[in-house]
Amino acid sequence: MAEEKAHVCVVGAGVLGLTAARELATRGVDVTVLDAAGPFAGASHRSFAWINANNKPPHAYHRLNVAGMAEHDRLQDELGGDWFHRSGCLLAAFDGTPHQRAEFTAGRLARLRAEDYPAEPVGRADLVHLEPAVRWPDDLGEALYLPEEGYLDVDLFAAALVADLADRGVPVRQGRVTHIAAGQETAEVILDDGTVLTPDVVVIAAGAASRRFGLPVADPAAPGGPTARTHSFLGLTDPTEVDLGRVIISDRINIRPRHDRRLWVQLPPVEHRVAEGEAALPDVRQLMEEELATVFGTPVPVPTVYLSARSLPEDGFPLVGFTDASHRVYALVSHSGMTLSALLGRLAAEEIGGTASDLLAPFRPDRPAGGTPAAATPFIGRQ
Repeated sequence: MAEEKAHVCVVGAGVLGLTAARELATRGVDVTVLDAAGPFAGASHRSFAWINANNKPPHAYHRLNVAGMAEHDRLQDELGGDWFHRSGCLLAAFDGTPHQRAEFTAGRLARLRAEDYPAEPVGRADLVHLEPAVRWPDDLGEALYLPEEGYLDVDLFAAALVADLADRGVPVRQGRVTHIAAGQETAEVILDDGTVLTPDVVVIAAGAASRRFGLPVADPAAPGGPTARTHSFLGLTDPTEVDLGRVIISDRINIRPRHDRRLWVQLPPVEHRVAEGEAALPDVRQLMEEELATVFGTPVPVPTVYLSARSLPEDGFPLVGFTDASHRVYALVSHSGMTLSALLGRLAAEEIGGTASDLLAPFRPDRPAGGTPAAATPFIGRQ
């Protein structure tokens, strides 16, 4: 395939689909991008977008996320953008006894240092210096500073990817795919209007909707238990004069800046209420505003709260690679899509071109543990 101009159809114009399409286009591949609603219309535009490898066991998954962080530097330099910010992250346990908080901090620090991941304990005086706008509790004890972590301004990232694809003659076509099949010589893609495409390869990067094409992805529409795994509440504040420079992750509140002086907000203690659906949004909005007022000592309105769906493979780990012996259908689905997007886009393009990646070997769609959920880890830093 590398010796001729191939045609690849990418189904899904979220963060993974667009980065893969862009990497394929830079390699001279004829690319068609399809999405039922448009670029970044699904889970990708409702993302906290914390770029990290903080709580990503086991080692193979941690290593993949570390590489994903570095790949964002490469892609941003290549596109000349300003959406990836290595701001650093402060990780703190606010609640519990002093002993419990100290035990959490020491345990997380030991695990991160075992992976040679930059992390350092910081006391309250250091926290006040790093983020003076935050009212750090007097009895907090030590927190952790992760200097290489950061966040993406997702809207700017999406705009840059779409613009680059357009410059390469690759528009995002709106169309709902109803059928994908692998043949010996080509793949087959059928749209709901009857259009039939026969690309050399089709990339399934449709997030949660990838389930419709046979991939082991959690169904966000299923009633009951799965909702708590596949959804999260995400608040977006009004523009504020609060000067926050870093990502704050804790057992009480997660906050991070945006380029327009608004803040993204999550409240770990209310995540269990996602099972109530949109009925819980007014209560969650009020709780977010109350917690922000406590953290910053000033009102910060939260006019918008999303019930944000996750793209979540059943076992929590990425599904990346060919699904058939003829190498016509390629899966590209991951929960940590923001952290991994630049890396997985490049590696997918290389694999479609014939160069397999050792980094992706544990994450093939046909792995034996594909339907077994990963062991639970503390919510603090589980993104």
